[in-house]
Amino acid sequence: MKKLLFGTLLFFVLLPLSAQNIQFITDGKKNIATFELYKTLEHGALYYFTDFKMNKNGYDEAYSEISKYWSIGKSSWSITAQYNAGLSFNKDSISPVNGTHHSVGFHIYPVYLGGISKAFSIGKNFNISVDLLYRHQNYLYLPNKERHDGVQITTVFCENLDKISISGYSDIWLNQNGLYYIFEPQAWYKFSKRIYAGLEWRNSNYSDVLNTDINGDHTANYANYLMIGFKWNLE
Repeated sequence: MKKLLFGTLLFFVLLPLSAQNIQFITDGKKNIATFELYKTLEHGALYYFTDFKMNKNGYDEAYSEISKYWSIGKSSWSITAQYNAGLSFNKDSISPVNGTHHSVGFHIYPVYLGGISKAFSIGKNFNISVDLLYRHQNYLYLPNKERHDGVQITTVFCENLDKISISGYSDIWLNQNGLYYIFEPQAWYKFSKRIYAGLEWRNSNYSDVLNTDINGDHTANYANYLMIGFKWNLE
């Protein structure tokens, strides 16, 4: 367990040190700092991001993804392996509903994915990729949670114009509990070579990580909110 915890902490702490972009977004209640990197390699690409989240009640959460792509010859197809993990911290608190006490703790939500990816270009500026993935999810240190196996389709898109950048992704996956989705488009206005300001819309019917109350308990509500923020390009 100690090795697992140490490795997980390194995953969340060391990866952001080599970030390509840093962005901060807020809707007045949720505040999210994101460290992001996309790097093309000789035979593929590497992508990761780490989100650090905090709301006004002091509930902290981090979520990170790392994806590796291996090109299949000189085609636009590739093989991909991906790992996502959420690390949430619950502080001491008293429930305003029933007065029960919640002690300090942490949760880890690992997701393992693997499959194939296809890249497309539409026009000169619009790029899109589609991943068809096998998805395995389990819950560490959470009682009454079972492993979930299923399939997932991930779509990532990006269009860079002179002053406007539009990007985002959608995840749609199916397991034994149902069909879920997450959709997160962004629009950024370029003030200079490195500084952007813009909007992000988050919409999802998946509540396990995205929606929690003051005690860290799942509210089972849909995530649907608009956030504003800025992005700093470090390169």
